[in-house]
Amino acid sequence: MLSSELASLHALRSLPHIGDKTLRLLVDFFGSGQTAWEYTESLTLPGLTRAATHSLATRDIHLRETLWSELEKESITVLHADDPLYPKLLREIPDHPLLLYVRGDFDWSLLNQRPTLAIVGSRKFTAYGEQVAERLSYDLAQAGFIIISGLAFGIDKKAHTGTLEAHGTTLAILGGGITDSDIAPRSHLTLAKKILETGALISEYPPHTEIHPGNFPARNRIIAGLAQGVLVIEAAEKSGSLITASLALDYNREVFAIPGSIFSPVSTGTHSLLKRGAKLVTHAHDILEELAPQLPPQVTSIEEEAVSHVDLSQNEITTLKALTHEVIDMHVLIQKTSLPINELQAALTLLELKGLAKNIGSMQYMKITSGR
Repeated sequence: MLSSELASLHALRSLPHIGDKTLRLLVDFFGSGQTAWEYTESLTLPGLTRAATHSLATRDIHLRETLWSELEKESITVLHADDPLYPKLLREIPDHPLLLYVRGDFDWSLLNQRPTLAIVGSRKFTAYGEQVAERLSYDLAQAGFIIISGLAFGIDKKAHTGTLEAHGTTLAILGGGITDSDIAPRSHLTLAKKILETGALISEYPPHTEIHPGNFPARNRIIAGLAQGVLVIEAAEKSGSLITASLALDYNREVFAIPGSIFSPVSTGTHSLLKRGAKLVTHAHDILEELAPQLPPQVTSIEEEAVSHVDLSQNEITTLKALTHEVIDMHVLIQKTSLPINELQAALTLLELKGLAKNIGSMQYMKITSGR
């Protein structure tokens, strides 16, 4: 694809009211993006909205080069759907975007060599969901998976951070632009920059496109399209994560779900998926055997980890076995371990330092399975 054609397509896509469908409409009508951009006569085209027609009629014809220079300044690559580097899995879906905007030091050939999994879930997660997201992303990244998510609050963030802690590769799909100034929430800018070191930020939206709720369904189709499978960790009955899972089913991808408490409102969606045939996941092996059975299992249970910790005292092992993935009160731990309170507190402190337990506050604790 010539730079002049890509520059023209980018310039068109950057105009107000010109989305992916309208861009395809213009290319189909004119035969190329360059011809569409350089056409200066009045235009009446079936399917072209009044707002889009006005945007085309009032554009600055000389703006193309300026817009392209901005991409180069921001180190943003544009991938056309016909580009050999365009992800093959994404190209398979019928509504794949014509253009992808990409930032990051990512080797695109890896998408054809390594298994890919999207991890999505609730923005308002529980401590249980947090542990599951961090642990599974960590374990699967260690096993060689590329982890895909949406850089949102909640489970998305944990999926990215768990992968990075395992020194793995993660891709963040955004519902807006991918320059530093576009990143939202702003608190995730540091995370986005870490992702760029080995992975990528990806969007179908040009720079300076603000993220708004209307963009998320389109963003979700890219998440589902890029991955071999989608894992949902905590989702309410009506949530974007279920939309992503539904799209994955439409695209003939595998769908996985994590079981949760029957009393938790953020598990109603995942339980619904399980009733509809999603594969129940309780361990990274459940995903490995479906998507990458050729990979050697490199993940262990928390009990196996406890045994492998040669520096754990007997009190620590006893305490670790008494802890659960749900919050547990100190008084209950005393009953379960039969340890004097001073010895129990010492064991809990040491387990916290070793990353195996967490003090929730108010004398409450829980087991940590982040993989660290």
